[in-house]
Amino acid sequence: MNPVMFLPFIFVPMINATFAWTATKLGWVSQVVQLTPWTTPAPIGASWAANWTLSPVIMCLFCMVMSALMYYPFLKAYERTLLKKQIESQDAEAQVALNS
Repeated sequence: MNPVMFLPFIFVPMINATFAWTATKLGWVSQVVQLTPWTTPAPIGASWAANWTLSPVIMCLFCMVMSALMYYPFLKAYERTLLKKQIESQDAEAQVALNS
């Protein structure tokens, strides 16, 4: 329930799904011909589901990289808020130590 991560949590999967659907419809990526177990790692499962072709692996890795790039600014913003809270906490502890 982190409000900073709300937007990427909602929009990154939607962007990836739209990209994957578009790439499949345009013929850039092989279509799925079989279901794989849900526990199969993503790049392997993507290739397996499309009869061991390489294009789904490339798409999967591309989506992973794009997801990381889309999350990065939100992670940096969250890191700044955590550092600000830590500094405020240290200042409050220093004030308590000075007053006692």
